[in-house]
Amino acid sequence: MEKRLPKNWVNVSLKDVTKNVKGKKPKIQSEVEFEGSVPYMDIKALEYNEIRQYADVESSKLFEEGDVGMVWDGARSGWVSKTNLGAIGSTLVAFKPILLESNYLFYYLFEKYPFINSNARGVGIPHVDPTVLWSLDFPLPPLAEQNRIVAILDSLFAQLEMIKTSMASIPVLLKNFRQQVLTQAVTGKLTESWRVGKDLEGWKKCVLLDVINEKPRNGYSPKAVDYETPVKSLSLSATTSGKFNPLHVKYLDVPIPNEKSHLWLKKNDILIQRSNSLDYVGTAAVYDGSDFDFIYPDIMMKIRANDQILNEYLFYSLSSSMVKKYFKNNASGTAGNMPKINQETVSNTPINLPILLEQQEIVSRVESLFAKADAIEKQYKTLKEKIDALPQAMLHKAFKGELVEQLDTDGDARELLKEIEELKSVSTKMSKLKEFNKKSKRSYKETNEVLGMVAEDKN
Repeated sequence: MEKRLPKNWVNVSLKDVTKNVKGKKPKIQSEVEFEGSVPYMDIKALEYNEIRQYADVESSKLFEEGDVGMVWDGARSGWVSKTNLGAIGSTLVAFKPILLESNYLFYYLFEKYPFINSNARGVGIPHVDPTVLWSLDFPLPPLAEQNRIVAILDSLFAQLEMIKTSMASIPVLLKNFRQQVLTQAVTGKLTESWRVGKDLEGWKKCVLLDVINEKPRNGYSPKAVDYETPVKSLSLSATTSGKFNPLHVKYLDVPIPNEKSHLWLKKNDILIQRSNSLDYVGTAAVYDGSDFDFIYPDIMMKIRANDQILNEYLFYSLSSSMVKKYFKNNASGTAGNMPKINQETVSNTPINLPILLEQQEIVSRVESLFAKADAIEKQYKTLKEKIDALPQAMLHKAFKGELVEQLDTDGDARELLKEIEELKSVSTKMSKLKEFNKKSKRSYKETNEVLGMVAEDKN
């Protein structure tokens, strides 16, 4: 059962404690700052402080200090940010807090983002659903407690950011470690001490064509269909990670290839991406699925190791930085197209070839070192999942009144709500008065113009 709010809190609607202003397209908008202009605050301006345009003050609705901006239209509808002074973008809404700690409002809306976003309305472009938004219960504590909650959350989020920043280097370190292992593996450094005292043949320099059964061959890529068929092919992303992923599949409405066709994949075939971005062109992956389950696309080449080389050692060689650099340097392509490597380039890929006995030792050592890296990566991912879940857990706790202690000296939120209602009442009256004065001045001006015209006619 949901815990009730603390006794000096009260549930209200966001409409009760905020004023909301939808942004609009200004009359004057320029990429260059001009006199009487303010920054035009779109999503990029809020998220990255990237000001790309300026708007005239007169025709703009404005963010003010303490406002919270919400994306109203688009895929990220419901996303919120603290704001700076500027024109409210046409897809944004400003939440203007009334006697609230503005960061308390921000944290509340931040916690509700997943719910608001998943309940957006609209078929083409999604929008925040006002019914959903205004039906939310906004837990209102006394102002002093709001300040304490914000102080704790600010501190906790700052610590989380520090942890995330320090952890962000772990995947990079693991990637570099694996590449260093592969470099040492295919240059002989990994087994240097192992070779001491053994009467072994030296390493040979050869090319890929020397150690595979037949020339690399492209696959087949007819147009894919959006329904299941007996013929499954792979998408490029099935091997981009360097490991075969059977979830990235495309269905082809074509005759089933003959069993002797080179298109069928068999266990331990190696696939090489012949076209991708420069960092990924030439990426290799070992097919470890069932025989005759998939064919492969034209954007990949298929090879199979001969009896001079272990399949695993060949894969490690193709995945090494030495070979990746070779593919990158020999890729071709016109501007706007993905770089490509051709059959000749792949066939002439340089391979350092030790005897089979040493290959076995290399494979064993690489697998052992990679297993340690995999264990660290698994721990990292588990910890990252927990850290990623912490913000919502902390915010949930905060808005149930469980983050800080309630103090009798804080007063009661009901008194704060009365003050907000009184302020809103005064504000409404002032707005009506201003509107009345505007109309009165316009009416007075129009009357004078008519009298002037009558006077001219008489003359």
